[in-house]
This record gives sequence, C-alpha cells and structure tokens, in this order.
Amino acid sequence: MQALRAENVRYIVAPYEADAQLAYLERVGLVSGIITEDSDLLVYGCQNVLFKLDTVVNTVVSIMRKDFASISRSQSDISLVGWSDVQFRTMAILSGCDYLPSIPGIGLKTACTLLRKWKTVEQVVRAILLEGKKVVPRGYMDQFKLADLCFQHQRVFCPNQEKIVHLADVDSDWDEKAEAYIGR
Repeated sequence: MQALRAENVRYIVAPYEADAQLAYLERVGLVSGIITEDSDLLVYGCQNVLFKLDTVVNTVVSIMRKDFASISRSQSDISLVGWSDVQFRTMAILSGCDYLPSIPGIGLKTACTLLRKWKTVEQVVRAILLEGKKVVPRGYMDQFKLADLCFQHQRVFCPNQEKIVHLADVDSDWDEKAEAYIGR
C-alpha cells in the first residue's frame, strides 16, 4: 500500500474477500478486466479474467464469460455448453470451494457429470446418498446454500457510495443466518 500511495495509485482494501471485491469493481464498471491466478473470480461472475500472466514470454490466458458456452468436451474435460451462471456456480461449489469442502470423491469433472445427469444439487446429493459409495457430511445442503449465498452476496466496499454493500442485492429469502455467515 505504501508503494501505491507513493505512486498516487488508487487502491481499495477488500473488507472480506478480494475476489468478491474485484467482481464488484468489474460489475460497476470501475475495472475492465482482472489479472489473477484464482478461478473463484469466474464463480463470482466476472466477465473478463486474465490468468497465467507470464512477463518473461509476454503471454496471458484470457477467459471471457461470454465464451463459456463454447467450451466443449473436446477442449477440456468438462463441457459448459448451455450452462447458466447458476449451474456453473453450483458445479464449482459442489466440487469444493473456500466456503464448503467437497463431498469426498467429488471433484470438478465428477460434479459436472453429476449435474449434467441430475440437474440440481439436491438431486445430485440424493443420488449420491442412494448409491451409498460416498459419505455426504451432515448438514451439507444447508452449508451448500450458505456457500452459494457467499458467492452471490458477499460484502464489498463500494467506492462510489463509500460504504460496504453486498455484491448483489439480497432478496426476500435473506435471513439472520445468511447475514451472519456472509463476510466470514
């Protein structure tokens, strides 16, 4: 921060999650893209993320949200063709994230496959329980819902209003449990 101040560069210290803060700054038009090594920015809904910046060979990998539908199984181990932001976020949470560990044995590829087959996280968890080969932790669905709320409504600093706000407005389902969990 001292170096930024010395160069008169404006900066923001995220009150909770830097990823959510960057997503917010992009949403309100204060940044055009984000350079990172953290794929959570995609789960937060960022539209233009730059990964793998290599200043030695002058390369960077650009992932644009609008191109998600063109990612097919021939290009990677998963297919996002026809997936909504909600489905993408569900897959990411199900495979394990900062807010919720995965069900043991469920990684990104398996989460993608299960969601393609069963459509919702509730149906995926039900199928896993019925199969009986993996252990679903007690309270998993409640924790899943809270993790989903974190990605949607994390607290961020709004430089335009100069106050802490939610990444996205909360709705009528918002309750004290969600309020207490967000921003942890």
